[in-house]
Amino acid sequence: MDILFDARMLNRPLSGLERVQLNVLRELSNLPQVKRLRVVVVKHTNPAKPLPERVERCEVWTTEDIVKVLTDPAQRPDVYHMTWFPDQTPRDLFLPLLAPASVVEVHDAILNRHPEYFPDQEHWRWYNGFIKRLIRNSDRLLVHSTSVIGEIERDLDGDPSIADVAPLAVDPDFHTPLAADEVRRRCKRIGFEGDFFLAVGKDYPHKDHATLLRALARLPASVRLCIAGTKIWKNAGETSDEIIARLGLGNRVQWVQGLDDQDIKALIQGCRAMAYPSLEEGFGIPPIEAMALRTPVVAAAAMSIPEVCGDGAFLHRPGDDRQLEQMLRKCLAGGPEIEALIARGAAKEKTYSWRRTAELTFACYERAIATAKAGTSPRKRLDPAVYESLASAARYKFNDLERELAAWQQRCLGAEAQLHTARVQANTLAAQLREAGHEPAVVPPPAPPPPESPPKQPQPDRARPRWSLKRRLQKIRDGLQRRGKP
Repeated sequence: MDILFDARMLNRPLSGLERVQLNVLRELSNLPQVKRLRVVVVKHTNPAKPLPERVERCEVWTTEDIVKVLTDPAQRPDVYHMTWFPDQTPRDLFLPLLAPASVVEVHDAILNRHPEYFPDQEHWRWYNGFIKRLIRNSDRLLVHSTSVIGEIERDLDGDPSIADVAPLAVDPDFHTPLAADEVRRRCKRIGFEGDFFLAVGKDYPHKDHATLLRALARLPASVRLCIAGTKIWKNAGETSDEIIARLGLGNRVQWVQGLDDQDIKALIQGCRAMAYPSLEEGFGIPPIEAMALRTPVVAAAAMSIPEVCGDGAFLHRPGDDRQLEQMLRKCLAGGPEIEALIARGAAKEKTYSWRRTAELTFACYERAIATAKAGTSPRKRLDPAVYESLASAARYKFNDLERELAAWQQRCLGAEAQLHTARVQANTLAAQLREAGHEPAVVPPPAPPPPESPPKQPQPDRARPRWSLKRRLQKIRDGLQRRGKP
């Protein structure tokens, strides 16, 4: 099978989704059925970790470069896999339609449910509409838990029958714990000694750090909370700092960021338990990372979390800080119940592997190819000639817009020339009046610049534009090309 794996996001710093793609690529490249595996990356960029040896780089600047690969008979793959939602240009919607067979990966629909996470309603409507149309343009959908299948139907107006589940796993490095001395050293450097709990993620409301903070406020004052993430939520009365202040937690809560993998492992191993109160997750890798390192997990019984954690974690009712508090107290106390929980968690984590993820992903590709060939796919293939006519129309529209902007520039320059002429005439008249012994009532000239400022160069007495729209448009186009955007 010839696979085109769209991983344009690998030019970003290494985080959860980038780790998923690199692990899947490694295992896909080892499958004997895969004859060719090309990964789409932005030109002149490199992922945080090297790509596997058998993977070919397919470097692109824009969506048009991917279109060429999908429509050229000499380059066309058997299946195109869009691994993320690149909602930068409407042209990306055409990519699944131009491929012989296509798979779109859906991690979750959280952003579709939360317009408040966007700068304004217009941004959310654009994103929501883009995603809903994208999943309808695909032969198959790849998800990582059965809960996301429900999201496809409920939140994305998609067809759940075309979704295939491929659970994720932990990064192989998390199967090698740090030595106890190294754990203590790193935790101390980060600022944690003694009893503390660990939470992860940004403080979006659906992460529900507020429930965890309320539970922490009733625990002994010596117990602290480390949150590996960033504070980004700014709504008045709902920010993390305001909640912490209302609960009187003071320095018992510390946010940390910029940690490397070894620091994260040290925190997981050094804490008394990982708290994962999130209300919405498409999969949730952090709990099984903790299980792999034999750390107790306390998580909310919400969305995919019960499916992923099984009996390997204490599960509390979503938003119930009292029940969460009781479970955290059990983790502080330790004993046989916690040892049994750790053993169940370790056993549960061993049921996940990236090899299995790759095999299920490959099976999804096979179904996409079969439905495309049989003509039973819900998507409607787009003839490359039709796409080219649409693209030509878009380019014509852009050129038309450029012409309008150029005309507007000329009008602006014309108005500036008229103002300059009027200014020269006014100065000439003022000079004539002074020569005749009259002092004209004119607006005084602006104050000279301060002494430390360099003197301004004299300007020629002619209309000269201070800027050029043509030059500005060219700079924008050059900048977009350098960034790899269409």
